[in-house]
Amino acid sequence: MKKIYFLIIVISSFMLAGCWNYRDVNKMRFVAGVAIDYDKEKNEYISTSEVVRLIEGGQSFGSTLFQSKGLTVFDAVRDTVMKNARRLYWGHAKVIILGPDIVDKNILSILDYASRDSEFRDDIWILVSAEETASKIFEKTFEKRESITSFHIDDILRNEKSISTYHGIPTWRFIKDIYAEGISPTLPMVKVAKKNGEKVAKVGGQAVFKGNKIVGTLNEIETKAYLWVINRIKGGLVTIETSAAGRKVDVTMELFSSKTKLKPKKIGDKIIMMIDIESDFGIAEIAGNVDVIEKSAREILKKDTEKEIKKQVEDVIKKVQKEYESDIFGFSTKIKAKMPEEWRKIESNWDMVFSGMKTEINVKVNINGSALASKPIKVED
Repeated sequence: MKKIYFLIIVISSFMLAGCWNYRDVNKMRFVAGVAIDYDKEKNEYISTSEVVRLIEGGQSFGSTLFQSKGLTVFDAVRDTVMKNARRLYWGHAKVIILGPDIVDKNILSILDYASRDSEFRDDIWILVSAEETASKIFEKTFEKRESITSFHIDDILRNEKSISTYHGIPTWRFIKDIYAEGISPTLPMVKVAKKNGEKVAKVGGQAVFKGNKIVGTLNEIETKAYLWVINRIKGGLVTIETSAAGRKVDVTMELFSSKTKLKPKKIGDKIIMMIDIESDFGIAEIAGNVDVIEKSAREILKKDTEKEIKKQVEDVIKKVQKEYESDIFGFSTKIKAKMPEEWRKIESNWDMVFSGMKTEINVKVNINGSALASKPIKVED
């Protein structure tokens, strides 16, 4: 037995000595993110890689852009290596941004490449550019290249719960949803915006897919309503016009928590989707000196908030049903789980069934606080 132990120790020392996967950083460039466009006329992909660079002095990091073309995504990336004379390392990449022309088979090629390459993390974010190309997101933001746009976008997506005007989707989930039966995925949209005089990337709204093709978009308000339906809204602000003592006033409500339940119900020969929403709010700001905090006014505010949420949810469902016929809400998943026999009857005709499906929306709002003030601030005339 001693000889066996000795042999194991000797073999292990050879196998574990050093760093078997060591990479010389001087021979590599670290990619922060990539934007992928498609030129239909030339039938080629355009890859714009944002690469991390050390700013002179070594105290901070900036970025450099490298652009290349190829008949496939892999060709385009490999062309970047040939131009750069250094290997690109994707293990720290944060985002993949798709151009508007990346549709149909093109998006499948990108997903295939990302899922096969061992260096791509499966939690890398994937977004759709609201600009004319995906490359514009890198080219037009942080133009001095002293900041890294990909890391900025990553920070935005990680703070989704405090904003709720977009829904971050990692690559693994998008791949899962795009191949799932009955449901359709969405992706957040990114554009160029100005902040404090500088152009930065701004994430807001969702691109709606049907199969592997983009069929439309949701704006930021519609996206918030969409998040309510799919039980993914965690925070954010809602402005409500309410009345108290016969006077109208805008009140900003802060969402603390929310829970949505979807339940299919058969009435006659039709399936109706029951949507029950319960949300907890606090009063964040009152745009005037009308007292909406006292009991009777608060009850009016509660009803107005419920009415506004219900309207927003109804509007986004109707839009998606009539304009896109794309089940981004997961209604089919609930029917499969709760009514498997009924699902088998409608499965082959789901798009048409979904577009005509009735919903019953019930909203309950709880107002739990008014920040630090128990009364609005009043200014004498």
